[in-house]
Amino acid sequence: MMIGRCLLQVLRGVRCQHLQVRHLNHAKTGDEKIWENIYQREVPRTMEEMGLALQKEVQSPPDARLLKVAIVGVPNCGKSTLINTLVGWRVCSVSYKVHTTEVRARAVHNMGSTQLVFLDTPGLVTPKEIMKHGLKRSLVTETELSLHEADLIAVVHDISNHFTRHDLHPRVLRLLTLYPTLPSVLVLNKVDKAKNKQILLEITRILTEGVVGGHTSHQVIKKSISLDQETLLCKSLARNSEQLECKTTNFDYIDGSQDFEMNSRRENLEEEFEEDSVHGGDHKILCDISHLNEKDVLEGKILLTEQQVSEFIKNRKSWPKFEEVFMVSALDGTGIDDLRQFLFSKAYSRPWIFSSQVVTDQNPEEIVLSTVREKFLNAFRSEIPYTLQFKIEYWELTQSEVLSIMVQVMCKREGLVRLIVGGSGSVVSQIAKASEQSLRNTFRTEVMLKLNVVSSSKKKKHKR
Repeated sequence: MMIGRCLLQVLRGVRCQHLQVRHLNHAKTGDEKIWENIYQREVPRTMEEMGLALQKEVQSPPDARLLKVAIVGVPNCGKSTLINTLVGWRVCSVSYKVHTTEVRARAVHNMGSTQLVFLDTPGLVTPKEIMKHGLKRSLVTETELSLHEADLIAVVHDISNHFTRHDLHPRVLRLLTLYPTLPSVLVLNKVDKAKNKQILLEITRILTEGVVGGHTSHQVIKKSISLDQETLLCKSLARNSEQLECKTTNFDYIDGSQDFEMNSRRENLEEEFEEDSVHGGDHKILCDISHLNEKDVLEGKILLTEQQVSEFIKNRKSWPKFEEVFMVSALDGTGIDDLRQFLFSKAYSRPWIFSSQVVTDQNPEEIVLSTVREKFLNAFRSEIPYTLQFKIEYWELTQSEVLSIMVQVMCKREGLVRLIVGGSGSVVSQIAKASEQSLRNTFRTEVMLKLNVVSSSKKKKHKR
């Protein structure tokens, strides 16, 4: 009897609180409702929900601040994992294999009146790698187009690779040289795998030339880029014979940051891809840059051609213009809070570009296809996943809030179908289950996924 009375009092109390909350909601102002909705984020489950989300008017809170961060780095350095950890939501596909991300994706994180927009870019690749793996040509241009709209560059560097951790990749250095006035930070990732933490200080010194935020912290002996033997030989031959011609244009001095039209830049990059493809990506054009002042290049006072950039970074392994260096583990969260707080502090006073409910600008079909592709990359160690084509065959959100999806997996040969499906469908079934779990984490709803593996020659179906 006593238990029944206590339960009745609890229920009455809950109901009274519920009525009070309803009353308060009716009394809230427009600004207060915006703040209330800041944490009600969601990833659209259908294209219709996506359209409605994008049609919503973006209402910025008082004193709104915004920062757009381009996350760049070589393939498999942990860019997507870093974004997922920073945002607190699984919106980017992650795999231990390279080239998991094929298109630009934007992820959004709000805190208070500040909005961070992360631009997840494909790993930096060469035209030769594009042809080798049969990748999309857009991989060459997507990263640079992201820099065109970014406020800050975050260079992610994998310190667990003993062969490359002491050098910045030439493709990274190329982007930094093309956009020297764009603020940049260095993110040393996978520090959880470093047995000797002292090595992190050595790596930092080498990659930054001992200069962070404009302040010198280590004495570094740096070789001049204009005095190497190859350049001197080029100059000597050019003076004595006129057979070697440097295919460059005169450099121009500018007052502000580099401002290129995006479409024009895309055309230039595609022309570069065509040229590199013809030569297999390995051709070299001798170019004399000894007349250029390195300080002017680093300060963005000189616009370099692609050939001049290649010569400028040829002997470089580091970059002296990083504002900060962060040592993080995107996998276990080490150092993430410090990086996030720094990014919030760098935000500019300006309106938000996404509604407070938006987590990513990827449409749901893209998310599903990239997730399924990610699981195939993890399941097979060979080049097989790169030859597969994925397509949405069926999509329905049922009345019981279950997302029912069928994805077609197209193979080039019937033999691949048997390999992918496995005995009694065991392999493809495991891939489907793993994809389902990841998609549940993304859409925050129940997901039922079927994989329809077919051969392009026979069109024979093998459903999970």
